Amino acid sequence: MSIEENIAVLEKFNQILGQFWENGDVTLFDKVVAQDSVIHQPGMPNNLEGLKQVLPAFRSAFPDFRVLEFEAFSEGDKIADQIVWTATHTGELMGISATGKTITVKEMHISRVKNGRIVERWGLWDQLGMMQQLGAVPQ
Repeated sequence: MSIEENIAVLEKFNQILGQFWENGDVTLFDKVVAQDSVIHQPGMPNNLEGLKQVLPAFRSAFPDFRVLEFEAFSEGDKIADQIVWTATHTGELMGISATGKTITVKEMHISRVKNGRIVERWGLWDQLGMMQQLGAVPQ
């Protein structure tokens, strides 16, 4: 696949993420993430089915999720991206009751693409910063 096609896969993933936040349909991810995909991201499940189980909790906790910044580049079969998102904590998440606080979180990923689908994904996100913004841990 070309660089442009690889980046289009990631853009489709982000569109599906937005659609999921609107309607809660986790099956949308089947369109862009391979069934046997492997996810390497601390604090997250390591496969598509696990991701489908966790994302609804984040959607409930942060119903107004929106992306502020997105940047990606591709080389070979891999895409690197940086995303910054914001949301208001209005529901319970990981034992933390709703705080009403609006947070901003940064994430970075590398995704490997094959046949138009994400087959492997590495990610890091600022969990400490999120917990500090929520007041769950001291600054």
